[in-house]
Amino acid sequence: MLCAIALIALGSCSTKEKSPIKTFVMPCSEFTASDGALRAWGTGASDNETTARKKALAAASAELAAMLTKTVETTTEDYSSALSEAENVLSKSFMSEKSKITVEKTISGATIICDRWNKDDNGQYTNYIVLELKGSDYLKALYEELGKDSDAPIDKELLERLFLENINKGSEKK
Repeated sequence: MLCAIALIALGSCSTKEKSPIKTFVMPCSEFTASDGALRAWGTGASDNETTARKKALAAASAELAAMLTKTVETTTEDYSSALSEAENVLSKSFMSEKSKITVEKTISGATIICDRWNKDDNGQYTNYIVLELKGSDYLKALYEELGKDSDAPIDKELLERLFLENINKGSEKK
């Protein structure tokens, strides 16, 4: 009988323990998807605030560049597929060349839409940054780059529609 009471007591103790798993919502996580804009999140940790910020900005920039490059590649494929066969070959190589130039230019113009800090008990700073690049800003830069070569006909309406569709598809996957 004493054993039964001990087992019941031990069983009731274990149910009162708190779970070691904590729910943690990452700062700035509400900014990861957007309609018509690419948003990339980055984090950096260091015992120095400036270094933590540089790491977070570099991580967000790298993610944004990867997202934009993938979106541009998909858009170029979709755009080329929508054209006739004769236009396809010329347009695909031309668009790929101009898009690469424009990706590099526009990443530096991305806007920081979230910048939050955390400092732990050990003096370690963590910086969370979200960068945003509006699809319309990228397209404006692309059109400027495409305008340098006036011989190439570009269907801007089709290109814009496909680009924004691909941005929105990417946002839905997150």
